[in-house]
Amino acid sequence: MSEISKEYIELIPNVFNSFQRINQKTSNLSHLQNQILEFVFMNQRALTIKQISDGLNIPKQQMTDLVKRLFEQGFITKSQNKDDKRSFVIELTEKGKASQQEKWTKIHQNFMNDLSKLTSEEQLDLQYALHKVNYLLKIMEER
Repeated sequence: MSEISKEYIELIPNVFNSFQRINQKTSNLSHLQNQILEFVFMNQRALTIKQISDGLNIPKQQMTDLVKRLFEQGFITKSQNKDDKRSFVIELTEKGKASQQEKWTKIHQNFMNDLSKLTSEEQLDLQYALHKVNYLLKIMEER
């Protein structure tokens, strides 16, 4: 069991560093601005500032400035929440959606460039290993 734990702990920074490298220079926004856009993009619906704040674990006070800048840059719209007139919902504009689609296209291209450094056999090994890790982590989460 301790060997599995050790491998898992070693995997986390490897995956993080790999993603960070292929994600570099895919956007001119700050890390937190990107996280907000990505979170709304992945949820594919309007979200309140509280939902975004809770989902990303960013203090609401900090969210206010980040949302203001994204609004000023034309990436999001803010409208009054129909369910609670005291709060606002955030949605991506066409510019916001396009920026996320472009970012993920660049990430995919960067990953494919990295993948091309592996032999066909190594690519198959990686595919199997990633599939197996994802599958087993889901089982652990469900049980």
